[in-house]
Amino acid sequence: MKLGGKLGENPPLMIGSVFYRGDRRVRDHSKGLFDEQAESRLVNSDLSIARELDFPYALDVIISSKGAAEPFLRFASKFDVPLLVDGIDPEVRAYAYRVAGELGLGEVAVANAIYPDSTEEEIRAIRDAGIRRAVVVAFDPRNALESLRPERKLSLLEESLLPKAEAAGIEEILVDVVVLDPASLVPVAESMSFLRSRGYVVGCAPANALAFVSRRRYGNEAYPMLTAALSYLRMRGADFMIFGPVGRFRGIARGLALLESMLAMEASVPRGKLRKHPFKVLKELQRTFQQASKEGDKS
Repeated sequence: MKLGGKLGENPPLMIGSVFYRGDRRVRDHSKGLFDEQAESRLVNSDLSIARELDFPYALDVIISSKGAAEPFLRFASKFDVPLLVDGIDPEVRAYAYRVAGELGLGEVAVANAIYPDSTEEEIRAIRDAGIRRAVVVAFDPRNALESLRPERKLSLLEESLLPKAEAAGIEEILVDVVVLDPASLVPVAESMSFLRSRGYVVGCAPANALAFVSRRRYGNEAYPMLTAALSYLRMRGADFMIFGPVGRFRGIARGLALLESMLAMEASVPRGKLRKHPFKVLKELQRTFQQASKEGDKS
């Protein structure tokens, strides 16, 4: 994954979640039983538009039990994308990291996540599994209000998270600044800009606050709302975003691609780098505009 750099140069990593609580395709979270065909259709829908528009894409594999770790990770591994190994508690996470290692997924796995209170068992499991990338969570729920401050997030990183990541053998970190609710997107954006200016690769999981913004609840207004929130975070520096359940990316991808096109122009990204870049959406719009203008001249 090539993340960070000048805003607009490298598109953000877009991450869809699978096997979350409420995923209707999962029949039994304790045993890892699910409708593989239906889940595959949603993942492939996201992947097809991500590849068409040159967005990097990953899966956040949410594992609710030890019994689900192997079947969920085996399924996710067939899509040839980075996998965020995400467990609901420390014991499950540690077990899932070890399973990822046993399945030979160390090169594609991303530990999700290292917390200020991550256990030694988790740290050892990450190291033993050969996982070299991790999300680190710059937030302490024991002092939630203080943890919203950018300076506190920096101190959590330097005093707690980076030493834990080093002990786990992590070579590449992604800093999650933590979204709590819709209103928290604003302080989250401030923290991302603050940490990014200090050289960190930053992002968050707006899905934590916006997963309920669905077509079932909001109809045709859902995707514009999601696109607006994600665009705001991206403009404030998000290098990665967990946008919500797999299957949604197609509805927001072109709007985000247009934003990336404009950011690339602002950043004066060299033409050669734009060949594999969402910039192609702006090129398509330019061609359509020219065609429509000619048709207008004829009428």
